[in-house]
Amino acid sequence: MSKKYGSFEVVKNISFSVKKGTIFGLLGPNGAGKSTTIKILTCQSPPTSGVAYIGGFNAAVDAAEIKKRIGVVFESQNLYEELSVFENLNFFRQLYGAPAEKITEVLEVVGVKGNQKDKIKTLSKGMKQKIMIARALINDPDILFLDEPGSGLDPHSAREIRQMILGLKGRGKTILITTHNMEEADFLCDCLAIIHKGSIIAMDAPGNLKKKYGEDVLRIKTVTGDIYESPLNTKSSSDIFKKLSDDNQIFLVHSKEATIEDVFIRLTGERLTDES
Repeated sequence: MSKKYGSFEVVKNISFSVKKGTIFGLLGPNGAGKSTTIKILTCQSPPTSGVAYIGGFNAAVDAAEIKKRIGVVFESQNLYEELSVFENLNFFRQLYGAPAEKITEVLEVVGVKGNQKDKIKTLSKGMKQKIMIARALINDPDILFLDEPGSGLDPHSAREIRQMILGLKGRGKTILITTHNMEEADFLCDCLAIIHKGSIIAMDAPGNLKKKYGEDVLRIKTVTGDIYESPLNTKSSSDIFKKLSDDNQIFLVHSKEATIEDVFIRLTGERLTDES
């Protein structure tokens, strides 16, 4: 499927499928086309060309059926700040016609049952993100769309959100996330698509991507503090190790596994950071 705004093609003929009960990731910088893809798949914006199927339904003609079966967490937190946690969730529960006990259930799932009476404006960003996820679960969706779920969170909150996402996968949810966080993509995704300038340029399990496009490195620190790095299991690394060893210069030796960032740089020639 593709998406144009005027003459500018934001999403360029991308195609992928997501296996039920897995986590699929779209990794790329801001402006790569990730959020536009989410908008197409959640029936907010039709593709310019191509077809998107969600849970077997055509996004162009079956929007009502699809919306019953999905939950969406946007990058921007759009909760009602002056209302309590309970009031926010109750409002959306009524929209979906979900039973009243569903509020307690989703609060337990995200671990904030004790905060029902708190006003949203008093909560931390990490807590608000949990409430956003709780809201997305209120209709018991089969498929969850999470747009940059760890964006702007402190390390502790980001870790909690990641563990929560894995817990939702354990409950049988199919999850699609967008992210520009390498660690998040590597840790969470069963399958990862790297999207760059609107096109998917590589797609596989993170481990397979690292094996195919990355390169493990031998890293040696000398007694004088110098650092030597060379591709692992090569003549170059053997020669460096032998020379430094013969000169009694080795202080510390270890191997460094290829990272998703290495893969991204190899494929695009660019560095992807959390500030993208």
